[in-house]
Amino acid sequence: MSDRTDSLMEGLNIGPGTKTAKLATESTSPAKLASAIKTFPAASALLRSTDVLQSGAGVSESQPVDEDRMTLFHLDGERHRKRRAAVAPFFTLRAIKDRYEPIMEATAESIVARIASEKTARLDQMAFEYAVAVAAEVLGLDHSDLPVITRRIRDTINTDPASNRPVKSETDEAVRQFFETDVLPAIEARREHRRDDVISRMLDAGASDQLIHTEVRSYAFAGMVTTRELIVMCTWYMIDNPDLADQFRNSGPQVQLAIIDEILRLEPIVGYIRRYAAADIDLPGYGLVRAGTSLTIDVRKANTDEAATGPCPHLVDPHRAATKTPGSGYMSFGDGPHRCPGAQLGLAEARAFLDRLLRLPGLRFVEEPQMAWFKPIASYVFLDAVLAVD
Repeated sequence: MSDRTDSLMEGLNIGPGTKTAKLATESTSPAKLASAIKTFPAASALLRSTDVLQSGAGVSESQPVDEDRMTLFHLDGERHRKRRAAVAPFFTLRAIKDRYEPIMEATAESIVARIASEKTARLDQMAFEYAVAVAAEVLGLDHSDLPVITRRIRDTINTDPASNRPVKSETDEAVRQFFETDVLPAIEARREHRRDDVISRMLDAGASDQLIHTEVRSYAFAGMVTTRELIVMCTWYMIDNPDLADQFRNSGPQVQLAIIDEILRLEPIVGYIRRYAAADIDLPGYGLVRAGTSLTIDVRKANTDEAATGPCPHLVDPHRAATKTPGSGYMSFGDGPHRCPGAQLGLAEARAFLDRLLRLPGLRFVEEPQMAWFKPIASYVFLDAVLAVD
């Protein structure tokens, strides 16, 4: 397969509506939409500022969280830098290629073979199972019985529409069962014999069982649910646009990643990013923000700001993404110190799975996939994405 960027298609005009824009707009208050930061330069400046704190997804600047219940997402400043530096080696391009690609390829082959055999499948469920296998390898969880651990992890995700937290409380029975059945045995095994995984690294740093459990649950959400949505969304785009699917199938990894990056730019999993100003900040093109102000970035708007994208921002144009390191541009993975550490891993996972799935003959959705709005991270989620194949 060729990996030449000059063989890329000219682009696919999706239009300003995209597949999720209407859902995002209808699910967000008009006041928040009106005041949101919509330009790329202002959004980038805000996320890179040292004068802002995390906000949203259960984080509250006025209600400190117990140290052992503070995930990487909760932290700011030096504590965040140290914790992030400890896990960064697990998300390098070398680690992805040497350690995780074999898991991706074997798991994708197995799941796609099941879809081919059964002729129909819930893609949202299959993609989640696939993402669990990869994330479990990164973390150090036993995933030898993949369907079972997938169900246990899925049960820990918060489905309460009134909640601002993406995962259930640690007092929930499903969360306790996940800890006792999956996390605690992994911790005990790593105490006896360290491995090259997150749990081992956290034990080396003196982390408590509670903190490891907290971090594992945050990875379970951030590294699994988002990958599921990305895979389903990319599949939907490819099925709706056969020329784009042909381009993906007939290209090498670089072009495939560029296509995925473009779809993610238009359909960001996390639609709004929130921050809290700890000091006065002057944002380019937005103005002075006073200390104590809560701010929201409209990721879709920032991702289609021509100041960042160049002309035709609503075009799926792999040429655009091919000029950047895949996943490095735009706001879909955030920016600054809290930019998603697993961005490259998530893109690689999606590419490996889609490269196999899109080769199935007669691939189609039985009905248009159904979505809902997931309030804790201002995200769309797929509820029922049923595939059929010949």
